[in-house]
Amino acid sequence: MPKLSIGLPVYNGEAFLPQALDCLLAQTFGNFEFIVSDNASTDRTSQICRDYANRDPRIRYFRNDRNLGAVANYNRTFELSDAPFFKWAAHDDLHDRVYLESCVRQLDKDPAVVLAHSGTAFIGDDGQAFPFDSDSGTYVDPKTGARQKPDSPTIGDSPVAVERFRQVLAHAHWGSHMFGIIRREALRQTRLLPNFAGSDRAMLAELALLGRFRSVPERLYLKRFHASTSWALDLRELKSFLSTDGTSYSRRARQLKAYFGAPSGKPVGTATKAMCTALVAAHCVKTTAQALARREANGHAQASVWRRKTEASAPFAPARHPTHTTKGC
Repeated sequence: MPKLSIGLPVYNGEAFLPQALDCLLAQTFGNFEFIVSDNASTDRTSQICRDYANRDPRIRYFRNDRNLGAVANYNRTFELSDAPFFKWAAHDDLHDRVYLESCVRQLDKDPAVVLAHSGTAFIGDDGQAFPFDSDSGTYVDPKTGARQKPDSPTIGDSPVAVERFRQVLAHAHWGSHMFGIIRREALRQTRLLPNFAGSDRAMLAELALLGRFRSVPERLYLKRFHASTSWALDLRELKSFLSTDGTSYSRRARQLKAYFGAPSGKPVGTATKAMCTALVAAHCVKTTAQALARREANGHAQASVWRRKTEASAPFAPARHPTHTTKGC
């Protein structure tokens, strides 16, 4: 049996899939099986996978009869795996050639570590790294100028379970630790990926209660940004992307169920479970307050824009006075 199973779910990934396969097959650590689950792709994905499987016996290719949605396809790759270590790989991300070796070394060195990962770099659709601003710790998208800060490698690396839980809850914005190497026995004690947007963080919260995360500081994991990535979808598109069952549900309700239920069945004491519940409640209050503040700020901004437009369109707009609102003619 190989030491590691890599699960790669994919749907219509012909643009980036060959590069993702090449960099994983060229890793310095090679004792792995490679499970590719094709979610009924309609492009050249199937042919690409079959060609690679014919060349490398480590690849096991599966094709779903219909599109199950991303969540079910991700979970399926784990269900098809056997090795004591497991790693998810996105079809559009890349890895430095020593990534697997570095992570396996962390797991071999310390049995208390349940997940091993590395620092993260952001890359564009051409595979080139975004410029890095060391002062702010952010990557700058050269196309849009947007600044993005990757998750810290230190998330989950506390000896205290409740602190690891808090770190995931508060700081795992991208959920990139999900793509680390995870002990199979730990992952089996979670609910895997539940069906809602951001479910990777809920799974990481469960894992954090089972043991420590350990990451090497080098940026060996390369997260790709491109126009068709899931984070660029609106909520309706994202819901269809995650699941094709058409079920109507409240994302908020599923989030609360996942986070409040995370301590259930975990080998932590009653006090730790109570503190985790309190953390989730406090986080809900905080995020709700932030959402309301953003909504209010957006409302003020839109009102201000509307006033400027109407005033500018007035033939003889009078001077503004603090006690009344000027309307255009």
